Amino acid sequence: MWLSSSDGLMHVRAVRARSAATRRFDLWRIPGRKRLVMDGHDLALTADLSALRMRLSLSGTLEDGCAYVGAVPLTPGLRGQLDGYREQAQALEGHAPQISHVRSVTRAALLHLRALQALDASQAGASHRDIAHALFGLESVVLRWHEDGELRAQVRHLLRRAEFFMNGGYLSLAGVLDPAAKQPGDEPMR
Repeated sequence: MWLSSSDGLMHVRAVRARSAATRRFDLWRIPGRKRLVMDGHDLALTADLSALRMRLSLSGTLEDGCAYVGAVPLTPGLRGQLDGYREQAQALEGHAPQISHVRSVTRAALLHLRALQALDASQAGASHRDIAHALFGLESVVLRWHEDGELRAQVRHLLRRAEFFMNGGYLSLAGVLDPAAKQPGDEPMR
């Protein structure tokens, strides 16, 4: 909590009730496990519902049963955040957000994950064979580990790939650098 900022959060503020149909704040109507933390003059609310986490900034003057309004920061990325803010507004009304289907793992994501795991193990002093054991299992190492075998080549490739990312290649993944810069091991086959 202490590292977070309330700048990108939906701010829930108390307002004067204009009619009986005005929305009323009820902390217990918000689904999920809730935590409140004092954040200066306001409160930071975190609600966890399954794998989803919702964070809101609540006005210090907001009381239970009080009429409220939600305000979102006008930022250049607002269009991409609208669905999240809509889910938060629905949660304030007591509706649990829809949990989207889990995306399947792509080959590239698995390759990145294994490369980073191999780099961590290498920097911790693990041998290439130990890295293969951790990533691919003991049975694979027993059956496929040879002096110049395919499994050993995979480990070397993962380590080269991770070192490339560590030495600035991550910028191309983030879209900061030209994506035309080729990653080690992505050369065309002849």
